[in-house]
Amino acid sequence: MRPKTILLVDDDRDLVAGVKAYLEARGYQVITAHSGAEAWERLAERLPDLVVLDIMMDYDTDGFTVAFKLHETPETAHIPVIIMSGFTKQLDTKTHVFEPMMYRDWPAARFLEKPVKLADLAAAVGELLAEGEQPVAKGA
Repeated sequence: MRPKTILLVDDDRDLVAGVKAYLEARGYQVITAHSGAEAWERLAERLPDLVVLDIMMDYDTDGFTVAFKLHETPETAHIPVIIMSGFTKQLDTKTHVFEPMMYRDWPAARFLEKPVKLADLAAAVGELLAEGEQPVAKGA
């Protein structure tokens, strides 16, 4: 059985290196990207089993743009997304930036506030990947 693949997207290269090592030590294959554009390059190469995504990268809503596009594209809509960000700390000062996002369907299965506890991230990854392996009941 092949290891589950995770696309990890964050512009903080140190965070990416640490999270990648942590998840790989738990048996996952981790592909990385450092921007929304780079995330789409990786997605074109191979669809992962799960995406872990920062919100604010090249511009304030770069990660949201990726998450919504993943959610709305038929080929990628089934891929669970974990958003990890400290953006909630900036909602008061950047309401004008985030307000258009507030009235759309939330594009992620989980949200983790930065700084992320690696054990919490690993637990969320494990839960979401296990959910994806559950057989669908007939008639559902």
